[in-house]
Amino acid sequence: MNTFKRIGWCETKIVEWLDVSVANLTCTSYWVAYLQVIQEAVWPGGALPTEPVLERSQQEKDDTRQQALHCLMRLIPDLLSDMLGSDKYKLSWQTALDSLQDPYINRHLVYCIFDLLLEFLVPEIPEEDFQTSLLQTLSKNPEKLLA
Repeated sequence: MNTFKRIGWCETKIVEWLDVSVANLTCTSYWVAYLQVIQEAVWPGGALPTEPVLERSQQEKDDTRQQALHCLMRLIPDLLSDMLGSDKYKLSWQTALDSLQDPYINRHLVYCIFDLLLEFLVPEIPEEDFQTSLLQTLSKNPEKLLA
């Protein structure tokens, strides 16, 4: 019976942690920070780069991958690491990171995130009336279709 109480406590703590994390992720001030980071990544200093970015060495890529793994492992409370065991926990994060090395998976992930963001910002998108109205508006202005 004591084990079930501990599992219930763990579940409650994980749900609380997820609630706080999701609330922080969707907080307006965080979105401002996210957009500023994206803007700086795409337009460093407010302008498009004039020169191509130099190719990173394999050592730099490996160092970045290890740093990302370390950050991800610190992301979730130690409780989960203790439950899975440190080797299994590290292997799980390593597998997640490895899957993000595939450009097709990354492209799909970006499309899914963009789709969710659009649905969040424009909740009318799934409605058939909205889609019909949007198509009619765009078909009246063909230059908008090409933009």
